[in-house]
Amino acid sequence: MKMSKTEILVTGAALKTGAAVGEQRLERDQPAITLARVDDEPFEQKRLLATRTVWLGKEELNVRYAELGDPAKPTVLLLHGVPENLQGWYAVAPLLAEKYHVLALDWPGFGGSDPLTSPEDYTSRRFAEVIVDFMDSLHIRQANLVATDIALLPSLLVGLEHPSRVSKLAVMDGIPFPRPQYSSWELKSFAKKGSILGKALVRWFPRITAQISYFKGFYRGHSIPAEVRQEFLSDGMRKSNQEAFLSYFQNFRMGQEYFESRAHELQTPVLVVWGKYDRFISSKLGYEIAEKLPNAKLEIIDKSGHYVHMDKPQELAQVVTKFLDGGLSTQLTKENSE
Repeated sequence: MKMSKTEILVTGAALKTGAAVGEQRLERDQPAITLARVDDEPFEQKRLLATRTVWLGKEELNVRYAELGDPAKPTVLLLHGVPENLQGWYAVAPLLAEKYHVLALDWPGFGGSDPLTSPEDYTSRRFAEVIVDFMDSLHIRQANLVATDIALLPSLLVGLEHPSRVSKLAVMDGIPFPRPQYSSWELKSFAKKGSILGKALVRWFPRITAQISYFKGFYRGHSIPAEVRQEFLSDGMRKSNQEAFLSYFQNFRMGQEYFESRAHELQTPVLVVWGKYDRFISSKLGYEIAEKLPNAKLEIIDKSGHYVHMDKPQELAQVVTKFLDGGLSTQLTKENSE
């Protein structure tokens, strides 16, 4: 199948933009971007989270996960977005493990987890059931969920449909309602069935997708350790990952419409976190989510892009800890949001 001239030009421009090195001026009102060099990375970050696998009895698949902290303490379950896997929590997981029992899993088809049977299985409601099955398999009665990007909606669905299993929810930079007006052109391409551009970015040019994510997803360039980036790229090259990635986006709207019709029923306390300079999903959606949910708070993280957990891990760990410990006000937090 041939790409149109427009799609070729857009994809080529994305490659040129993503490969750029050094400080570059973006559009008005956006910070300058500096892509970090591997040589500049702190030594202590040059390691991957240790992982193992567990068999999920109901889903009948193996899921890879990492475990940190004391199992006797309250459990925090970390849920990743795209294009990444559980290793995206390389900085946040150790910080939260100082006070909590921390688990981070790979979604089916991502990282070291088995894929689902068919493309139609990659839905937000199915991922919500994976969370519950994962908790059952590890004998976790109740947990706090911390979720980013595509994991936001499955986490809210667990709070809605399995309220006794969730203490609190901290969610960031995701799209729980059908709101394409808040999405970047990349996300719209992924979600459009039959999109040649979406297919090209995910299946044919995963390196371009990674570069776009690193370029647009951070406030002033990323500092992701080299081995974490390599794991993300290796993951993105696998056919099972590509199918999971595209299928989830293209099945997304069903779960969004379902949740929006029942959002008023969610009583679990929710902390909505958003990067002030998120250029994939507008922070306006963060305000709408916090206003629509009955028991929600909003925290805008200044000098952060879409990937708050990798861009501002210490700040995120602080606001999440404060929320879990009951220290955040019920008022919407608007400091640094204007």
